[in-house]
Amino acid sequence: MRHWIRGGAVLLLSVGGIVVLLIWLAGGLHEKIEPGLTDVGVLPLGQARTTTVELMTVPLAEDAVGTVRAEHETEVGAKIMARVLAVHFQAGQHVEQDQVLVELEKGDLQARVSQAQAAVDAAQAALDQAQTDYDRIVRLRAADSASELELTTATNRLSAAKANHEQALSALREAEAVIGYATIRSPLTGVVIDKAVDVGDMVRPGQTVLRLFDRLQLVATVRESLATSLQVGQQLPVTLEALDLHCEGTISEIVPESDVLSRAFHVKVPGPCPPGVIPGMFGRLHIPLGERQELRISRTAVRRVGQVPCVYRVIGDNRVERAFIQIAGEYGEQIAVASGLSVGDLIVADPDTLPRPGE
Repeated sequence: MRHWIRGGAVLLLSVGGIVVLLIWLAGGLHEKIEPGLTDVGVLPLGQARTTTVELMTVPLAEDAVGTVRAEHETEVGAKIMARVLAVHFQAGQHVEQDQVLVELEKGDLQARVSQAQAAVDAAQAALDQAQTDYDRIVRLRAADSASELELTTATNRLSAAKANHEQALSALREAEAVIGYATIRSPLTGVVIDKAVDVGDMVRPGQTVLRLFDRLQLVATVRESLATSLQVGQQLPVTLEALDLHCEGTISEIVPESDVLSRAFHVKVPGPCPPGVIPGMFGRLHIPLGERQELRISRTAVRRVGQVPCVYRVIGDNRVERAFIQIAGEYGEQIAVASGLSVGDLIVADPDTLPRPGE
């Protein structure tokens, strides 16, 4: 009998506890809140500084991404087979036109020049002798002391001597030109991209010893609806994000062929590039599209509740309320507002200056 009584008591206590818990969760043990609006999110304005939301006219632009490339890239090669004696440049170095870059061995070439010069001297001596003989025969023939055959022979010898002399001069010029190939100079003013030889290497005719470029340009991909509105000579802003560099460029060429897949044109924009800009860098070309009007406020006026941005808008009775906004874009110290505010709204410039509850 006692066992049944104990079990019933435990059951009643359990059921009672569950009922009390349900009543507490339902709010039955708390003071009821009367229906109507509350002042949650409403604060006094105090001495906080305010600012008026205004409609601003801002330029409208579209970005076209591109890559920095060399406007003219040149490969400098060897014209003779020889060993490298000296290299006077490094990759990335700025060089001037006609600056000596590579020197090759030229001992054999110098010997050829000496031989050619000796041949020219010998041919000159033979030419002088033939000219003397010809002049003498001409005088004798005028005095009828030499035959016509002797005059013809002297004339032929003089012509042959002149031809030999010209041939020797041509050989000398060729030898001097070839020895000039032993000194490799820069064909233009630019920057060395890389070098392909070192001291002691054997180079052959046609082998590339270095590559260089003269100027850099941004080659951007522009959709065809925008490319048709651009013109050669037009100046556009350019941004290189890796260097945080903003500069101006001038359109030099709009490639007259659209990509069949992307329906876009390549627009080339060269410009003065400071040190640090190298081929392959990522860049943006800013294309103006006119103007538009938008609401902008100071970044200091914005706070966040979780991930949702909000501001404190002034309402009547010197109070402020929290107003959630939608951000359309961020521009330095300003923020564009897509919704949540209207022109003429008065907002707190810095919510940190608002009075704290209880102050």
